[in-house]
Amino acid sequence: MLSVSSLPGSVLLSCPIMPQESSCVMSDPDRVERGLYQMLQEVLREIGLPKTQDRTCGGPAPGECYSELCLCVLGSPLPHLSFLLQAGQVSPGDSLLCLSPSWVSRVSTSLMVHKAVTFDLGGRTTLLTFSPPRRVTYLLTCDPWAAQEVTRGVDCPMGGSLELERFWSDRLTMRVLLQKAKINCPPTLALLLPPGQNGVGEGRTGVVEVVLLETGAQRGTDSIRNKLTKFLESDALRLANRVVLRRSGGWSGDSLLYLSRDNREEVWMKVTKILPVLMPGEAILVEAYCPPLKPGPQVEDHTWEQYSDCRPQVPDLTFRVCATVTRSPQNVPLLYKLECKVGTPLSGCHSISQSLETTLSDLGYSNPSMTTSLRRLATDTALACLHVVIETESGMSPGQRGGACAQSDVIGVDLLITLSNSVISPVVLELRPSPQLGPHFLEGGVGGWDELGRGTGLDGEGCLGGLLHSPLARSQGYLMKRKTVLVIGAGGYSKKFVWEAANHYGLKILLVDSDPSHFASRLVEHFLPLPDLPDHRRDEHNCTRICEWLDLAGLRPDGCVCFWDDCVVLASLVCRSLGLRGAPPEAIQIAKEKSRTHLHLLRLRGPQPNSPGPHAGGQPAGGVTIETVLDMEGESLRAMMNFDRREQAGLKGEAADNHGNSDSDDSSPSSGSFHPWAPHLSPPPTVYGVPCAHVENAQDLKNAVQRDGVRFPAVMKLEYGAGAVGVKRVGSLGEALTHLEKIAGDLREETDYPGIGLGWGNAMTLMEFVGGTEHDVDLLLFDGRLEGAFVSDNGPTRSPAFTETAAQMPTSLPPDKRAQLIRAAYHSCLACGLRDGVFNVELKMTVLGPPPHRDQCPYGWLLPA
Repeated sequence: MLSVSSLPGSVLLSCPIMPQESSCVMSDPDRVERGLYQMLQEVLREIGLPKTQDRTCGGPAPGECYSELCLCVLGSPLPHLSFLLQAGQVSPGDSLLCLSPSWVSRVSTSLMVHKAVTFDLGGRTTLLTFSPPRRVTYLLTCDPWAAQEVTRGVDCPMGGSLELERFWSDRLTMRVLLQKAKINCPPTLALLLPPGQNGVGEGRTGVVEVVLLETGAQRGTDSIRNKLTKFLESDALRLANRVVLRRSGGWSGDSLLYLSRDNREEVWMKVTKILPVLMPGEAILVEAYCPPLKPGPQVEDHTWEQYSDCRPQVPDLTFRVCATVTRSPQNVPLLYKLECKVGTPLSGCHSISQSLETTLSDLGYSNPSMTTSLRRLATDTALACLHVVIETESGMSPGQRGGACAQSDVIGVDLLITLSNSVISPVVLELRPSPQLGPHFLEGGVGGWDELGRGTGLDGEGCLGGLLHSPLARSQGYLMKRKTVLVIGAGGYSKKFVWEAANHYGLKILLVDSDPSHFASRLVEHFLPLPDLPDHRRDEHNCTRICEWLDLAGLRPDGCVCFWDDCVVLASLVCRSLGLRGAPPEAIQIAKEKSRTHLHLLRLRGPQPNSPGPHAGGQPAGGVTIETVLDMEGESLRAMMNFDRREQAGLKGEAADNHGNSDSDDSSPSSGSFHPWAPHLSPPPTVYGVPCAHVENAQDLKNAVQRDGVRFPAVMKLEYGAGAVGVKRVGSLGEALTHLEKIAGDLREETDYPGIGLGWGNAMTLMEFVGGTEHDVDLLLFDGRLEGAFVSDNGPTRSPAFTETAAQMPTSLPPDKRAQLIRAAYHSCLACGLRDGVFNVELKMTVLGPPPHRDQCPYGWLLPA
């Protein structure tokens, strides 16, 4: 294990720097920098990773391009080494460690990195200089550089600060706040020398009692002694045979004494020794000793010690549960890691780490249901603690938090599992605002995370939380600030959340919609009403009008998006005209028309020799396998990270040049160009198509059956429709003709049923019926690569209209079936020429999955978003 005693003296620089030591650090920062660098090399060697490559001698590589994403740690490598390695795996080269404040500078409110150790795939590290410097998008600081002038006033997101660390490290403040939330803490008497943090004043909060000391009264008074005696005799300490004495607040550290509760003279004597040295804001804590869970009935082991007179002395071992909890981008607490520290009460950082299951088993508690209950109990308590942190910090001023963008994204929660009166309960001992995650590399592979970047317990169990969720989301939000986005089509009131999100991210929205009085027109920077927007025969004309409006107003959008299905073709035309990244209109038109989608897929065969794929050498985009495609589900943030890197190299629709680890070359099609594609290592997309026909009149319907061979039973649906309106299963040509006549009379134009796509006409599709379960796959594609996939299940449809009755996300399908759906959706998009964007693909899964037979494969249609 990674312990302080096993590391060189330079490792001690990762410990908190006391005020009296800070002058030594500042007097020779070069020596500190060299010590931190040497410590990094020794830690990398200890965990089996190669040493850092120094590429600073030759200066920055000419023409080298980096992502806009920059996750930076300023300080010692130990506290955040797990974070750095994980970020290097997910976004190679964007995880930076700065070992000296001289490696960074502040330009206005931006923090710029001139030199750093970068973390890459497989734990590789490189020392680089950057010219021009890189702008930090997420900052973590720790000792010995936790409070540097260069980081004050920066506007980038911060995952903590010195002020927050001091605040939550104060046990008294922490316990008062947790008691207000009804979270168990040890019964405590606090003798506080004012001022207390966050308005902590005299009085009782749950089992925590605060007594304010007057200046000059630290030497001891009868009132203080009476308070202490009353506390030692209280019911709260009735079951405790010992008390713990410690200081809290300021730089008092965590030295503690275990004293007998009955020896009140000794307790008072120790208190009087500490009183004269208290500093303002510090407190003496006298708390009940909470014994951990004791060993239960165990099967007796017959060892050699039982048959000899030489019996080794068994130490008085104890354990505490250590949980690491992270904050999601939606401010929801998530568990990242749960483990136990086993050792003597005074062993501290020398404790042995092991899983909760192993610890309980060693104590004789092997009942699986009990183990599960205790894990859930510890998890719920840790999550509740982070909820208190989130709520408290939301009410703090920027000065109290240490910056306008500072917040605690990860905390450690140390708690005991206690047994009292046959009731098992967790007791929180402390919160660690900067939990040291370095030792986690030694379990579960490099970094101690699974393929999705989530924490893994020592027993291999994955947790929902991740160290990178909030840092990546906050980084992308920071990069999006003040960006200008053109939105085509405002949608209905159900899209209200879009405008709230745009305001949250600080986006400048340019909106185009047909309704001049739409509520969203008052929520955006600029608004262009186009009354004939629903008339899609005028899409080319409206594209010209939009571009002229932008030009006359001097507006230069950074991107163009659409979240209303009717406007996707117009949005693609605008993207092409403005040179913005987006799917080409030819591909959008194929995806927009259901019958055209399937007929296009049915015509495609396998790739021809030497035909270019969406990436260099015609290889499958992203090297997709069953395993990797499952890993991509839920990793939407990676798409945003890669967007920055590639967007810098290939600006707004131009092909990306080679740079960094990019594997694209001149054979890779440029963004906005139409390049259908078929896979090399999987069945051709033709297996995902279903025989169908475009129907506008009765003769088209007859031709579909008699000439094109579409078989019954079949499904009739609106060619451009949505929401299952007009969908019906038909068993014969007569039924189909009757349904066509009904639709032709009832659904003729947009005003007949707004929002289902009648602005494109009321043509229909006749498609052979395929049985099976219905599913949705939402895809994120960038430059032809699958960056994220989300699978959901649709409940049984209401026959014969196929209206969905329920939805479930995530899917309940087994992993291999989920992978089949993702692969089918992904390859179908590429086959239609969709390489950039967010797409919804509706599919059916038959009992036999997607074999290369048209009657037994997933089928569906693409909905560009």
